[in-house]
Amino acid sequence: MKLSAILLLIGVALLAYAFSIAPYKNEKLFMERYMAMSDGQSKEFWKLRDEMLTPKYQLQDYGGTVVAVAVGVFLVSRKGWRQIKSPKFRATLFWLAFVAPFLTVSAYVFDLMQGFDRGEFPHWADSMAIPLMGVPVLLVVLLVWSAAHLGFLRRDYQPATSLALAVSLKANWWLLFVSAVTALFVVACASSGEYWYAIPGVLWLYFYLSLGAVRRAQMPPNPPLQRDAPQAARP
Repeated sequence: MKLSAILLLIGVALLAYAFSIAPYKNEKLFMERYMAMSDGQSKEFWKLRDEMLTPKYQLQDYGGTVVAVAVGVFLVSRKGWRQIKSPKFRATLFWLAFVAPFLTVSAYVFDLMQGFDRGEFPHWADSMAIPLMGVPVLLVVLLVWSAAHLGFLRRDYQPATSLALAVSLKANWWLLFVSAVTALFVVACASSGEYWYAIPGVLWLYFYLSLGAVRRAQMPPNPPLQRDAPQAARP
């Protein structure tokens, strides 16, 4: 609880400071140089923007990330890290398989709109409609991906299984692999302040680990070792 409170205070402080400063060191000079550029000078624009930017946007991103981590730590610490379990009901995993793709696509749209609002794209760049046109395709691909992973579930559902079962060489290797890749993705996003991608990444990680834990819990126990049959009595 104390850790989550400290992180929350740090995150709020970063956000408050970020909102108090301007995005550019000299916005008037930046706009003058920017307006003097013409179509095709994208590299020059991004170089100028990097030179003139203040830490405002970085502080906003890291502040939001720290707040998200604080909320996560608070929710997990209420039960304890070792008490994190898979959903009690099979329907919850189906719900996760539906929500995770929508949350991921929403993060992608948020990333685009935030970049546009922050002036990351020059005025001669392609319209925002072009990258947004790929949103429905991305959503369908992710829905198919998550639905395919539901195939790892067996008929008999084992509810509230510890996720620790999924982190083992005895677990399904594919689910173990995608879980590891997803965990690295979440760490990378959090390290760069991209909380809008880290949050759905955590949901995907929980989805994969839950599938792995439930599947391993459904495995039949190892058969007992059979002793050698008694030798036939000698004549």
